[in-house]
Amino acid sequence: MHEISASGRITDVEAQIINQAMQDSVFRDRLLTNPKAVLSEQGLAIPEDVQIQVLQETANQYYLILPSMSGTEPASAPPLSEAELEAISGGAGIGRPRTSNTSWTGCASGQSGCVAG
Repeated sequence: MHEISASGRITDVEAQIINQAMQDSVFRDRLLTNPKAVLSEQGLAIPEDVQIQVLQETANQYYLILPSMSGTEPASAPPLSEAELEAISGGAGIGRPRTSNTSWTGCASGQSGCVAG
């Protein structure tokens, strides 16, 4: 039986489940309505206190999944400067100019890191 890691991710199993959901509409519908039961059938041991939510993107709605911050934040991380905060909030990297990025295709494009959560 597969175990969920401390980060809550099982990348290879997630990829298999997403692939099956994209090919099998009955499986996808069951996954959307009762994810814990479906994942359990796939051999995943999900603790009672863990909630699973499966979302499906549409042509007009994309999801950005942020990982849990519990226990992962460095204790002595220095605060960001105003310039760093400005660069981040504008979508540009530190030291890089802001640009208009219109190439976002969403997670449905199959880009790495885009998984249902």
